[in-house]
This record gives sequence, structure tokens and C-alpha cells, in this order.
Amino acid sequence: MKLIYKIARISRILLIPCCLLTSCNYLDIIPPAQADFDDTMKDEASTLGFLYTCYGYVPRVHPFNFQSFEYSADEIASPKMWDDYQQQMAWGILSPSYYNSWGGDDMNIWTPSYNWLGYVHHFLSLIDELHPIGVTDDDKAQYKAECYFLEAYYHFRVLQAFGPCPLITEKVDPNITNDGIPGRSHFDYCVDYIVNKLDDAAHILPAVRTTEDLGRATSTICKCLKARVLLYAASPLWNGSFFDPNWKNVNYETPEYGKELVNTTYKKEKWDRALIACQQALTAADDAGYKLFDIETANKKAERDGVGLPFIPGKEDDTPENKKFKERVRMFQYLVTANEGDNNKEIIWGQRIDADVTNGGEATDSRLPNRVVKKSDGTLVGGWAGLAPTLYAVQHFYTENGELPELDAKFPVKKDWYTRFYEGATSPALATNNLDGEDVKNDIIKLNANREARFYAWIAFDGCEYAKKINDGNPLWINFKNTNTNGWHASDERNVVGTGYLSKKYIDPNIKFSANGSRTHNPSRRPFIRMAELYLNLAECYAALDDAPNAIINLNIVRKRAGIKELKTTDLSTMSITEWVRNERFVELYEEGHRYYDLRRWAIAPQMLKAGLRYGLNGLLKNPSFEEFNQPTLIDQPFKWVDRSYLLPIWSRSDMDELYSNPQMVQAPGY
Repeated sequence: MKLIYKIARISRILLIPCCLLTSCNYLDIIPPAQADFDDTMKDEASTLGFLYTCYGYVPRVHPFNFQSFEYSADEIASPKMWDDYQQQMAWGILSPSYYNSWGGDDMNIWTPSYNWLGYVHHFLSLIDELHPIGVTDDDKAQYKAECYFLEAYYHFRVLQAFGPCPLITEKVDPNITNDGIPGRSHFDYCVDYIVNKLDDAAHILPAVRTTEDLGRATSTICKCLKARVLLYAASPLWNGSFFDPNWKNVNYETPEYGKELVNTTYKKEKWDRALIACQQALTAADDAGYKLFDIETANKKAERDGVGLPFIPGKEDDTPENKKFKERVRMFQYLVTANEGDNNKEIIWGQRIDADVTNGGEATDSRLPNRVVKKSDGTLVGGWAGLAPTLYAVQHFYTENGELPELDAKFPVKKDWYTRFYEGATSPALATNNLDGEDVKNDIIKLNANREARFYAWIAFDGCEYAKKINDGNPLWINFKNTNTNGWHASDERNVVGTGYLSKKYIDPNIKFSANGSRTHNPSRRPFIRMAELYLNLAECYAALDDAPNAIINLNIVRKRAGIKELKTTDLSTMSITEWVRNERFVELYEEGHRYYDLRRWAIAPQMLKAGLRYGLNGLLKNPSFEEFNQPTLIDQPFKWVDRSYLLPIWSRSDMDELYSNPQMVQAPGY
């Protein structure tokens, strides 16, 4: 049984009759005293149930929800009318009092992180006291170690989003006074606390879990998360380049740091420490049997599913080279949708998120085109068409030669990018009563041809084949210029961005809509940590330490799997090693929650997220011509950057008084 099911099951049993530990104030993490609460640890089954509940925040609040702050980077845009958490950040207007009922406080990271720390600490306070029947001392040690991991993870979720944060290290005394509530600790002090917890857990936990316990903490996960934590800590924002070096505590003091919250001088030893952790993480993952997902594994999965090879423009001929390329595209589709049971050994820590459900779910709705199948009653049904890649994203996936389109001498020159790939073809007549046919491929532009496999796996574009079986067992062909099908239409202005692209990452290649409107697909286990990140983390450390050869070695492991050329030192004449590392992260980890934090920790968000940079194609027109549609157009949203957006604010509204009730707390700069 997967952990998400265990969490759901025990939540119904434990939380409703006993107590609900979640609330608005981050110190409201003390369950009310009730006579029957001890029953939650009366035996092994109930103890495990309580432990699974401690994991409950993980599948609920994460970087994969379409409302998440992490979706505010330059990878994609969401419909303007959604006006959600991620847009408040992207538009530079987020305030400490903001609240959105769609997602509620779950999406603000702060509240659920501290609430679930309450579960963790309460579990730790009871496990030795209650002596549950059937739970051995070894069991207790394992359960405690899982709690140490969760302590580290929940604190890290706050640290990466809010910066220096309060450390809640034990169950809070219900009689605590306001002046006893901890304030923010120095960033480096928080890092050390988190890393020590991960080390403590890693000493005890197994390296891998059986299928029955997927999602539970392991020593491998601990070491990989430690590597990420230290990579962040070594990055410019937290290593001498914080945007407001005068930001300090007013009252609260961190041991050995006083009122300082960030260090203001560069320390090379931070990178040395991160490098060692990244090396240890990769070694641990290798020893545990993890490896990059490959074509052979994907082909076996596709054979079981009956999913054929995708259409790729320019690769119509049935040559061995073209077949291999198409298999690689399909492999990347399965990389983020095949689960461990499908022999996907790349997933080190995967979770079924709440927004993914069997044959449904908002995580899939937000990506699907709005018209996917014609029902037997004549109506067209589909998804929300909500997550739209920007032109920046499109232009920063590589060509099939492994270079950026703008720098690839073998790729069409920029002035020709928006002209037809199939020269001499013409646009087909607009479909009216049915979905578009294969002839819409005539409208594919040169920018969308001769690209690398990851581009075709994860991005849908005008004229493409979206999926092989999705249209009642048939392919779905996309025409974003056709108001009658998947183009802009006035009847649903809420669910459109109009960039001329849609994200199809995390869409099961085996997805199918039937003529009755129902759909079938397998929900994926989202890759919270996977092998490719470990190589990219190592490459970044080497690059920061001016060791380009070793950075290239690790980049090439990822690039070779992608089917693009392996880098040589001569390639550093077109892009620096740092630029190669950063762009490879952009592509390989596209839409996995990293970009939001990468731009901030590299201290380049003001340049990358400022106003006037986010373009798409001209997709907000009724039945535009080929020429009208294929014009780079500024996305109609008020994107801008303000420096306070480096961090989320401490929430402060009438029902959330963390800031004003705690004399130790200081607000993030600029709020």
C-alpha cells in the first residue's frame, strides 16, 4: 500500500474523533488533552497510523500544485483570471495579508509546515511514554528517525521560502508566553540544525524501502536532501550576496550569531561542504540501486500500455535514427509518469500528491487542452488549458544538436523561427464540428522543429500531436489558432493564457478520454528527488569551485541520457560553465519546483523576472491567421520583480497573528 493511501486512511481514523492539529497560528501545534488520545499509540497499527499522519503535509503542499508559489518563475504562465498565489508573487503584489480560498492556508507553506511539526513533536513526546503493544525498541528508533527527517524537511520548506526561520525543536509548552516564542534564527544556524537532523536520521534508516512503504524516509533520501540544503546555503543569496545586508533581528538572538540573520561575506568553505554532501548523496543513491531512467525500461512500459511512438516533425521517415529519437521522447514522457512499480529506478523520493488521483485530478486538468474528445452527444470536453510555457522556456530547451537555438549555427536564424517548417504547405481549413486532424502539422514553425527530446516530451505546441490515445483511442492534434477547438474562445476566457504552448509534463502517455467523457490514466508519483538532480547538484558545486572539467563530466551524464552532444571545454567559449549548469537545470528539472528557488539563490531573479520579459505567441485572438498567431507577444499580465519577492512574507492578518503576537519576530525585508 502506498504511503498516500495510508495517510488518507489514518487521517479519517485519527483526526476526526481525536483532534485536528492544524490551525492558523504556527504555535497552535499542541493537540488538546483528551482522554482517548493515548489510544492513538495503543499498539503497532495505531502507532504506525499516527506516524503516517506525520507525513500528511508532504503530499498536500509541494511545488507541483498549480497554485504553488513555485509556479511563479519564468517556466510557465497561468491564466490571468486565476489570480492565485503564484500570480501574486509573479506580479510583485503579494502582501502579508493575502489569502486565497482556493488552496487556503495549505498553499502558504508557513502554516502547514509548522502545523505538521506539531504532529511530529507530539509523536516523539508519546512514543517512549506510552509503550505501544508490539512496538520494539528497534521499531521506536526507526520511527523516531523518520520524525527527525520530517523535522528537517518541514523546517527546510520554510527556510527555502521564508529565509531564516523559527526553529521549533520540541513539543511546545501550552503555557508558553508570547515573549517565549522563538524568533528567526540565523540562516546558517537553521541549516546546521536541519543537516544534523538529517544526519541523525540517516544513521538509523534503511537505504531503500519495499514497495509497501514507498514514500517513507530512507537514509538515501536524507543524504540527498542534505545535499540540496547545503547547495542552497552555499549559493550567492546566502553566501555573501543577500539583497538586504542590514536585515537583522531586533530582540531575538541566535546562539553564536547574535541578532544577525544572514552572513554578508563569501565563504568558499560553504561550497566545499556542499560538494562533499553532493558526492556522498550520489554515492548513497548508486549503492542503493538508483539509476537514470532509460529507453529500454520505457519501451517495456509502452509495450504493456500499448502506446506507440510519437509524431516528431522532420522525423517522419522510418529510419533507425528517427525511431531511436522517438523512443527517447517517449522515455522522457514516462520518466515523470512511470512509478517504481514500472521499474523506474530514478525516483529516490516520490509522492502521490493530493492533486493527482486515478482517472482525474486538478494536476492533470490544469495541463490538458480544453477540448480533447467529442462525446457521443456531440459536445467537446477536456481540461483547463491552464499551464502555458513561455517563449523563454521554449527558447531555452536545446536543439537536437545540444545547443541553445540562438547559438546553434545549424539551426534556423532567429528571423525565420516563426515561419513554416514544412515550406510550401498551407494552413488547413478550420475544423468546426470535430477536433482538428493531422493536417494541422502544416502549421508547425521552425522554432518547434529539430529540437531535443525533452522539448517534445514536455511541451505541446501548435500543430503537434498531443498524445497517442487520448482522443478515444486516437491521437489529439493541436490547433491553438482554432477557436472551435483548442484556440482562444470567449466562452471560457478564465482558462486560457494564449502563449501558443501548453505543458504536458506529468501527462500519462497512456491517458485516454472515452466518448462518454470519462478518462483513464495512472497518477504518477511526483519526483521530489531524482537521480538527475544529484548529477546537476554536483556539477554546480564543481562550477562554483572553478573545476570546469568535473562539472562537465556530471553535466554530460545528464546530456548523454537526453541524446544531445556531450560538452567539451571548447564549448565554454559560447557559454560559461555556470551558464551551462544553470540552463541544464532549467531543462532537465523543468516544472519540478527548482526554478523558483534557483533564480533566487543565484541572486539573478531581478534580471530574469523583471517586467517586459515574458512572451508567448499571439494566442488571444479569434481564429488568427498563421502569420497573426506566430508573432512574439508580451503576455497580457503585469509581471514584475520587486526585491521583497526574494522571500515570502510572514503572514499577518486578523486570523494569523504570528508577526504581531510574537515580539521576537521580524518581517521579511520590504513587506
